[in-house]
Amino acid sequence: MKRSLLWWLGAGLGCAWLGWSPVRADTALLYSLNTTCRLGSGQPQPCQVEAVEEGDATEYRHQLADRTISYRILDVPYVRIEGRKAAADPWSSVRNAWINFSTNELCFNDRAFCVVNPTFLADVKAEARGAAFDGRGTVGLAFGPGGRVDIACFDNGCRRLLEAIGR
Repeated sequence: MKRSLLWWLGAGLGCAWLGWSPVRADTALLYSLNTTCRLGSGQPQPCQVEAVEEGDATEYRHQLADRTISYRILDVPYVRIEGRKAAADPWSSVRNAWINFSTNELCFNDRAFCVVNPTFLADVKAEARGAAFDGRGTVGLAFGPGGRVDIACFDNGCRRLLEAIGR
């Protein structure tokens, strides 16, 4: 089963979402992609993304040279995103996520980590229903301490939100 950003956006916004098949207990590779990733304000560097169905989560493993940074999307007890900087590190809730559809870039935690993933974002766009995503270039999400979506914004609304909170 493939979970998309739209699903957790929909959960945060109260939008309707497509149902999906039951979760399998085994691990299944969904896709692998050679792309670029960026750490903080550093330069983009080659990385490989593996999207893996791991139990009740979809995990995105980003291999940068000898380092693996992972993010996973879970839906129990509610939709949330967790990340970890290395395989041995514990999972922790993501503070925020930003999508730039024109560059196919997805960033987490104030752009501490960004990945160009056209496969994932094409799925988000393809699965979007109604006018919520028509013509959208940017989507932003802020998560509460437990990982649940607190705020969602689009395009100019994201800029205005950042201005309102003094960033």
